[in-house]
Amino acid sequence: MSNQEANGPDHSADDAYGQLLQLLENLASVRDVLKLPQPSVLRYDRHTHEQCADLVERIKDTWLAVLERREGWQRVDPDKTDEENDAFWRASSLILAAHFSTALKYAEVSFLGGKSKGWSPFLKSFRRGLLLSEYGVDAAVERRLLSDFCAGWWDSSFMEVVGSAAMGKTPVGYDLFVFWAIEHLSEVALFSPHQEHLRMGHLLSRALAERSREAVDRRDKADIEFRDRIWRDAVSVRELPALASRQKGVVEKYGEKHVESKFEDSLNLLMQGLGFMVIPTRQGQRRVDMICISPGGDSDPYAILIEAKSSHNNYALPTKDSRAISEYVDSVRGRLRTLPPLRLVLIVGPEGAKTLGGKVRDLDFELPVPVRYMPIRTLLLLRESLPGVVPAQAFLRAMMAAESVVLPVHVESVISAFRTVNAAHSEFISRMLDE
Repeated sequence: MSNQEANGPDHSADDAYGQLLQLLENLASVRDVLKLPQPSVLRYDRHTHEQCADLVERIKDTWLAVLERREGWQRVDPDKTDEENDAFWRASSLILAAHFSTALKYAEVSFLGGKSKGWSPFLKSFRRGLLLSEYGVDAAVERRLLSDFCAGWWDSSFMEVVGSAAMGKTPVGYDLFVFWAIEHLSEVALFSPHQEHLRMGHLLSRALAERSREAVDRRDKADIEFRDRIWRDAVSVRELPALASRQKGVVEKYGEKHVESKFEDSLNLLMQGLGFMVIPTRQGQRRVDMICISPGGDSDPYAILIEAKSSHNNYALPTKDSRAISEYVDSVRGRLRTLPPLRLVLIVGPEGAKTLGGKVRDLDFELPVPVRYMPIRTLLLLRESLPGVVPAQAFLRAMMAAESVVLPVHVESVISAFRTVNAAHSEFISRMLDE
């Protein structure tokens, strides 16, 4: 956004625009172009998108005269050689390339929005005309650089619209075409033996790289928002380790106060994915976070109390957490008469501190129900290894087999049991179909 658009009408900016437009319209020779101030001096960023579009078109008209080596534009110094006089053309083309690429940053919105009067640097007819016109070798190098630059800039803009191939919005990511454009700029510039063309290739490649980085950032942000809308449940589960350890990224994304509730919601989804019926409890009260009822099928169902814990540091089961769990279990056991029997209290959180195992054993000894701690990565490993409902009894046996902290080795038996049952079902169905 230009300063004028951000801060409202600016008459001094209008005066500066009129002066700059007059300056560009008065360019009538190579000598005039060589006197043109640097883009940073002319301050294209002060003007509106529409004004910059007009300025880009004026620069284009002047540049075409240089690219055509138009008669009457040439600067001829009798004391210079033909090669030295030809260098004036290349130097003026380099200057115009700097102004064109700078002004285009602020004019792009107008061109893409159809607010310009008809011409656009993104028109294929314009790029085709540059390539098919017949002029000398020097002019051909410069015309090819301009054509590839405009094509790459268009692909950068279009990349923001179509998104990435990873999201399935396009069969091929348009960043690939931008890479090709930058590669072509480098190759064409290196084809020429003249320093001006090398500098022009570098200038246009850098401008295009800066534009494409902006496009990638915007595309990725849009893709992430799209992914979160479409695949919210899957994304939530994948964020569990970061939520459990309160990593900087999720704190910035959800806010320090909301990380805990987001962790609980995501854990709720994971347990539902394993086949448990989840009954969340009210937040903000001294009670565990959810009650889970095991999936039926291989035996009578049972209930698990799950406490979700998130912490910047390795979790150590502080005394206040241990007391709260103990009080809640004592109060709830007699009141869960309509639910399946309570078989386990499972605390889920980040990696545990060195003292965690002993504290879990103490709490386990104190309560009439077994207590175990499971790092979220272990639970996530189980979820990712099971494409279906967890075998309920195998899950409970694995929890009981752990002394205090459930490790990946303990859930391997659950995964093995699932595969055995799944293989038996598959074989049974196959035999039925073969009969």
